[in-house]
Amino acid sequence: MRELRLPAPALRGGQANLVLAGFSATGKTSAGVLAAELLGMPFVDLDQLAERRLGSSLPEVFLTLGEARFRELEAELLGEAARLSGTVIATGGGAVLHREFATLAGGAVAVVLTAPPEEIEERLGDPATRPLVASAPGPRIRELLAERALAYSAAGTAVDTTGKSIQEVAGLVADRYRAQANDKAQRVTVSGPHAEYPVLVGEGTLDRLDGLLRSQLPKAGRVVVVSDQAVTDSAGALVGETLRTAGREVLTAAVGRGEASKQIAAVTELWDRFQALAVDRGDVIVAVGGGAGLDAIGFAAATWARGIPWVTVPTTILAMVDASIGGKVAIDRGGAKNSVGAFHQPRAVVCDPSLLLTLPASLARDGLAEVVKSAVLASPLLLDALVQARPAGEGLPPHLGWLIEQAVRIKAAYVAADPEDLGLRQSLNLGHTYAHGLEAASDYLVPHGRAVAIGLVAAARLGVSLGLTEEDLPAQLQGALDRIGLLETLPSMDRARVRAALLLDKKWRRGEPAFVVPARGGAALVSGIDLDFALEPFWELLAEASREGPELTAVPARARAGSGPAPR
Repeated sequence: MRELRLPAPALRGGQANLVLAGFSATGKTSAGVLAAELLGMPFVDLDQLAERRLGSSLPEVFLTLGEARFRELEAELLGEAARLSGTVIATGGGAVLHREFATLAGGAVAVVLTAPPEEIEERLGDPATRPLVASAPGPRIRELLAERALAYSAAGTAVDTTGKSIQEVAGLVADRYRAQANDKAQRVTVSGPHAEYPVLVGEGTLDRLDGLLRSQLPKAGRVVVVSDQAVTDSAGALVGETLRTAGREVLTAAVGRGEASKQIAAVTELWDRFQALAVDRGDVIVAVGGGAGLDAIGFAAATWARGIPWVTVPTTILAMVDASIGGKVAIDRGGAKNSVGAFHQPRAVVCDPSLLLTLPASLARDGLAEVVKSAVLASPLLLDALVQARPAGEGLPPHLGWLIEQAVRIKAAYVAADPEDLGLRQSLNLGHTYAHGLEAASDYLVPHGRAVAIGLVAAARLGVSLGLTEEDLPAQLQGALDRIGLLETLPSMDRARVRAALLLDKKWRRGEPAFVVPARGGAALVSGIDLDFALEPFWELLAEASREGPELTAVPARARAGSGPAPR
């Protein structure tokens, strides 16, 4: 077996975090929850996360594992929290002593809640629940406050909580955040191979489209709004009207719905339309639609007149967090997904969650599989939020715009690190080798998101069998994906067709299958493993998800890994 480690890149951009620091009993958790509600942001308590990670309350952790082990985990969680954006984060009383706190607070709105020692002692209640002060509450509180005074003073703006209700403190904290981070439309910058381009995320960002065109393409002439037929009369018409109102000359074109648009015949029709409109490189294409539509429109833009500049306006979660960013455009050929394509980076991307309101909830949820994938690769606390989220039912998870922003930041980081998909960016194929086989074998009746959901769990199970993936990850993934509603029953699948489709996957290397599996701190690309062994977890999942599972029972795998040792 050959293994290439793919560590997650640094994440940048997005809405500022609100970080709450301060001594125990100053109200970080209670005020943080209320401030998050006032601001419409998600809330994370790092002490509560530590308890979940260790499976014990903090007093039990201090008693059985010791303070040193807790501080080690606290530093790790601070680093993970720094990978989030737009989140209210309550830290532990001693968190300010870690260098990782400075990383978290950098670029954030940091607030330190304070109170005099006497009031802290009164609020603490039973000292046995606070192991650092249990022996002598009054003296220990004063001693620790003195030890941490410099760290607290440097950590952020102080808010005195003396005599104030939790509601009053939350209001003060929320006001402080609004004063310093008041832009709800967040900008994430993608570094392409030739130039940077912006991705705007947030409600109302469609209104900024004309301004983006003027800043990114100041010499552009006509605008050709190309939409997939599913949104031609809704989002496509809205984009056209928005640009006409701004004084633009707008032409229109359309491409077919879904995966049917990713055929050479559909692209040829689009080329014919471009020819009829005399589209040239002085014009700009604004692509409006879902993932498949953007793939086809982008491929047409890349190949017409040797490349027409384009801007994307995605209308599904899948398109917002994946297809619209990174410049990979392609069509299908001979049963192989995305086998004919090019790299053609957009000049700007507009992700306006209000465009999702016209979608059926089931279609909107489809793209959340890519959000889960992003979390597995590069944001443990995002994954934790998805695992802890309430069941979706017929709706969508709370803080949907925030979820989209996190995934956009992750995709942008991988594109910046590897614009032409030669190494690190291959991490984003996690689960997709399996998923593309499932899609093709079902004639694309299985939606991409559901196929990716199955593929993610299969990849995690494969990673566990190879000794590369943490053993509890497959169950975590299944829990998160089930809550979102992406692990519903599948129709019975023809295993031979699935296998044949996998053999066409473009991620094969030197005639051997290659699979991306989760690994601590990112992913690993593995090759040189027996295909039957790699397919075993996939067949198991299909059997679990199929109405006629016994028909899909896997044949015994020959657990060998090329010329190397058998996978563990």
